[in-house]
Amino acid sequence: MDNQRTQTIRTISARLNSFHSSMYFSQTVGAVYAEHGLEPGVEGNMAARSAPLGRVNPGVVSAAYYNYSPNFVADMLPKLWDTVTPEEMVQARFDAVAAFMDELFGDRDDIALLTEAATQVDEAVQPVLANMDFAGRTLAAATADALGGHRGETVFEKLWDSATIAREFRGDGHVASLVTAGVPGIDALMLDVATGAGFRPRAAQKTRGYTDEEWQTAQARLAEAGLITVDTDDRDYDLPVITDAGRELREQVEQLTDGTVAAAWSVLDDDELEALLSPSRTLIKVIAQSGAFPATVFAQPAKKAG
Repeated sequence: MDNQRTQTIRTISARLNSFHSSMYFSQTVGAVYAEHGLEPGVEGNMAARSAPLGRVNPGVVSAAYYNYSPNFVADMLPKLWDTVTPEEMVQARFDAVAAFMDELFGDRDDIALLTEAATQVDEAVQPVLANMDFAGRTLAAATADALGGHRGETVFEKLWDSATIAREFRGDGHVASLVTAGVPGIDALMLDVATGAGFRPRAAQKTRGYTDEEWQTAQARLAEAGLITVDTDDRDYDLPVITDAGRELREQVEQLTDGTVAAAWSVLDDDELEALLSPSRTLIKVIAQSGAFPATVFAQPAKKAG
């Protein structure tokens, strides 16, 4: 596998993921979900992301999400669908994306440049999406079905649809890779936290719904395995710090994940991939500067966005 090509696909995939996930902490998005009787934040996002799966048992969602507490998911689903139907929630997410993208890009002086960048990325990704084999990728397949017929009014909405399908496609491959490597969901989450470039520990535990006992047990297990050490932060909370062995395990999983998406991206040659780096960086800079990834949630918001 070409290391440079693989790294470029990782970079573009991470930026598409950021373009998708930048809406998760938006008050504007939360307000749209509140109109449907949902609490902004975790509850609204849970309903929005799982809606393409339909009114399924909590176990299906837990399996697809992987790093959420199954008990946490079971407490929310399926009773959320007594408040809003999955079909209504699919539309609500489109409405929320439209409002969020307008907030991000609507009145900027450099809108022509940003529109060109979004168009370039979206058009380039289309053959990748068309080349995706969704067999074995439950969440990605359901998401592609739900988003396939949507026609956003702006190129930013269209790119969000494309980015979301690409994100869930790689995400399903990542879950399969974690299973192959024998890394449970909570361990994967904690190893990400331990890099210092993802969620802050308390934010990760809260948004994924783990109890203190579950969190401490996983932390102790990873420390005993030599995958993390445990320090304390400025508020005297436990702060997991990844070790070289932990980084090596994460890299092994990423390499497996790279293999799950290589065929889809094979329709773009190296020059076409490289050409996506500049416009995708332009868009992500706007997201990073907007504060979409709050410092109260992420240890390095700018790195998360980029």
